[in-house]
Amino acid sequence: MEYKLPIRRLKSILLLWLVYIGLFSVSLAQQEKTVRGVVKDEIGDGIPGVSVLIKGTTIGTVTDLDGNFVLAAPSSAETIIFSYLGFTKQELPIVSTLMEVILSQDLSNLDEVVVVGYGTQKRSQISGSVSVIDVDKATSIPTTNVAEMIRGRAAGVQVTLGSARPGGTSNILIRGRNSIRGGNAPLIVLDGFPVDNINDINPDDITSIEVLKDASSQAIYGARASNGVILVTTKRPKEGKIAVTVHSYMSSQNLTKNFDLYNAEEFAQLRREARRTMNPIVDGQQAYSDDIVNFGGSTEAPEYQNFIAGNYVNWEDEVLRTAIIQNHNISLSGGTDRTKVFSSINLFDQSGLIPTSNFTRGTFRINLQQKVTNKLTLETNLNMGRDNQRRESSNLDFITISPFTGPRDLEGNLVREVAGANASSATINPLWNIRESDNNIQSNFYNLNFVATYKFSDKFSYKLNALTSQRASEEGTYITRLHSAGVTPNGRATLANASREEFLIENIFNYSDQFNDDNVFDFTFVHSINERTNGRTFSTGTGFGSDILGFNGISNALNFNTQRTQQEFKLASFLGRARYTLKDKYLLTVTGRADGASVFAVNNKWGFFPAASFAWQMHKESFLANSNLIDEFKLRASYGSVGNQSLDPYTTLGVVENYPYVFGGQITGGNLPGNLLPNPNLTWETSTTFNVGLDFGIIQNKLTGSIEYYNTETTDLLTDISLGGTSGFTTMITNGGRSKNNGVELFLTGHIINKRDFNWTMTAMAARNRNQILSSGIFDEAGNPRDDLNRNRFIGRPINVIRTLLFDGIFQSDEEALASAQGTLNGTVSPFQNVTTLTAGAIRLKDVNGDGVIDIDDNVILGTDPKWFGSVTSNVRYKNFELFADMYIVQGATRFNPYLASFNEGGTLQSVRNGIKVDYWTPENPSTTFPRPNFSSAPANISTLGIADASYVRLRTVTLSYNFNPVFLNKFKMTNARLYFTGTNLLTFTDYKSYSPENNPGDFPDAKVYTLGVNLSF
Repeated sequence: MEYKLPIRRLKSILLLWLVYIGLFSVSLAQQEKTVRGVVKDEIGDGIPGVSVLIKGTTIGTVTDLDGNFVLAAPSSAETIIFSYLGFTKQELPIVSTLMEVILSQDLSNLDEVVVVGYGTQKRSQISGSVSVIDVDKATSIPTTNVAEMIRGRAAGVQVTLGSARPGGTSNILIRGRNSIRGGNAPLIVLDGFPVDNINDINPDDITSIEVLKDASSQAIYGARASNGVILVTTKRPKEGKIAVTVHSYMSSQNLTKNFDLYNAEEFAQLRREARRTMNPIVDGQQAYSDDIVNFGGSTEAPEYQNFIAGNYVNWEDEVLRTAIIQNHNISLSGGTDRTKVFSSINLFDQSGLIPTSNFTRGTFRINLQQKVTNKLTLETNLNMGRDNQRRESSNLDFITISPFTGPRDLEGNLVREVAGANASSATINPLWNIRESDNNIQSNFYNLNFVATYKFSDKFSYKLNALTSQRASEEGTYITRLHSAGVTPNGRATLANASREEFLIENIFNYSDQFNDDNVFDFTFVHSINERTNGRTFSTGTGFGSDILGFNGISNALNFNTQRTQQEFKLASFLGRARYTLKDKYLLTVTGRADGASVFAVNNKWGFFPAASFAWQMHKESFLANSNLIDEFKLRASYGSVGNQSLDPYTTLGVVENYPYVFGGQITGGNLPGNLLPNPNLTWETSTTFNVGLDFGIIQNKLTGSIEYYNTETTDLLTDISLGGTSGFTTMITNGGRSKNNGVELFLTGHIINKRDFNWTMTAMAARNRNQILSSGIFDEAGNPRDDLNRNRFIGRPINVIRTLLFDGIFQSDEEALASAQGTLNGTVSPFQNVTTLTAGAIRLKDVNGDGVIDIDDNVILGTDPKWFGSVTSNVRYKNFELFADMYIVQGATRFNPYLASFNEGGTLQSVRNGIKVDYWTPENPSTTFPRPNFSSAPANISTLGIADASYVRLRTVTLSYNFNPVFLNKFKMTNARLYFTGTNLLTFTDYKSYSPENNPGDFPDAKVYTLGVNLSF
């Protein structure tokens, strides 16, 4: 059942919205005065394109080609802001209606205001580790996946692809992994309030993104900040006439990959070689079988007939398609000095490379500010939306189907089963299963927050934050009676209804003062109450007389089952922060937060998390103040703790499961304890971090950057351990784990050329992280931590690992194989594997410990996380043209690729399934990289070939844009017009065989995307 956005409803909303805009605009009419002037550089030349804006409003213009401007300003206007890239921003009072302004070059961003927890600070005043994302560059990616937008924009922030399907998500990891059982995802804070899904945010609404990385900056958020915090701030309303902004783009998506499948001729030869291996050796020769034997065993076999007739199919071409993305956003901002509004509406539609996959979303936002009195200000922010995701049928493994078949018969109709030797699920036509299935996820969400700020004085204020948010989703699936998985149950339907509600109330007191110019301080105290409720109802039904209603007819199922779960989380917090600045050189921040969480037992509900940071602005000392080389030299250090409450509710109490039984000849409801033994002593995971950093700027800030080192140790780590069967329970959660996590981050920005008509800036970032398990949660008799083999947890090793034997080449002769460490060593030891598999073309394993025997001691433990990752960006501006390029780099990552090692994925070279083309061994081609094909069985130790280096370098984004000149803008009463063309995922250099080095070939294919877009402001 195909879903479409409710166009009529959206049209009605849009119409009412436009009427509201018109009425609101009329109320803004007021007396004006005309201000004229010219903006020049330091040598007296006029600067075109300078932004000229009445402070605190949206009223503005840009200078023409000679630097002149004419601005109609309200009679109450007092200050004009002049800003231009590469020049110092100036705020000048309106003392005359004729102005001459001189802008000087400045590459420093020390006065930039940065959002931090419960407040803002100038960048120069920050003593913790905070990264600021360049939002303009981040939002150049055509997607609703905000996580992908921040990839490569901040040192130490690793983003990996979760799913490439429309509406898919990505995973964000800040400074590596700390927790084994708990989550490692960061806290997302939108406009001061926590949100569950970062992708609910319309990218066009975002004005700033900051990442809090060390304990000092995170501690203000306490228990929810153990994995870092991402602060997202949306655009605020501004005083002035209504300013309207339009952003629209359209994208084309095409398949991108770095591997080839066997074409028909190559697959035929692979089949011949695989069959040949089974034949006897006669007079030293191993003959090929006849093609009748190779392709079905008879002339009537469909595979043989297609082979002879040359009816070959490229299954990627049959299944995949070019897909389109559309995005349309319109926003407005304006108001009086008392009432201001920002509002936006966004429509997004993305089809996927696989038929029926699609994602549509509509969002609406309104941010209102009302100055009730000179002391009281009220704010309301509403973000609401509706999205719908259609997913393709699962188990589509189309790339493994034999090319000697096709999806349609001679009349062009889809066939259910395709020809081939394959006797597994891949014999089902993937297009058939796509047609005979429906998977639809529909969500409605809103975030509504209310802020009241009362200023008792210029120094002391109180703020009330209140939030209510809700997400309700319905996922329905239906596979018809003709679907490969629907034949036996006679159709299958599922319906899952999930809801998430959150409430938050915060009382925030702030006091700031200064004794004199040398002593500045502020205090923040917060009391917070947070409650979240998650509920889910899941129903399944099988046995349908008709497929017409799909999952909407689930009540007609002959067999019906429903399950219900609900969880509640409650968190109470008290926190305080003190910041002190001495002589604008020495910066001190002390933070403490106490959190009480409902998920813990009575005696362990509360945790206290303190932190402190110090910064020394050395460039302001007398010995550096007059330096011609150093412009900024700030040393930072911080130490503190944050907690993690990633524990399911009721875990400390124990839960029972439904267990009906027969009593008196009747089924009676009953309950029994689950497999998890409750632990009433569970407490907080605590991560303690030491961080030291250096911020610098040299050569008139032509080169700026930062370098950081951090070390985090997490204690009381939540780990699950196995129990003996005599207890009646199988597992238990304890606080017996401990981990260590450290790393180095580097961020550099070079202003290579900075001329009025030509500007070139490059940015590079790199991060290296190492984590290791210090205690797995289980101990030996002496109390020393030991490895947990069942859960792949090894002392001194990373949290995510692969334990495996290592590939060491291909045997080139039978004699070499038998005499190897895998063989009998001339009859002296038992062989590691069946001697019949020790032949020329077999896989040789590495004797890691060098004892001449392959055994369990030759297993190695490989970390899967990258050794380092980073990015390089270049931004070149020539007059009105701008070229931006972004390169993303991941090195030292390891993945297991089943498409090189597993039968179901065509990786065993048996020629039953098609697969990734490799250089396999034959007597005529003595390869050293892949073994000899064998139709009857997989090569011994083939799993070692699935361990692959997933390092890559990707040209992720290239954007060419044109900003229309002031003459054009003034002619059409516009303040900005920009046309751009963007290419995404253009080139990928990697040895990992897949559609994306972060996913396997069986996952939804990643795409190369070309986008044409326009930004307009009026």
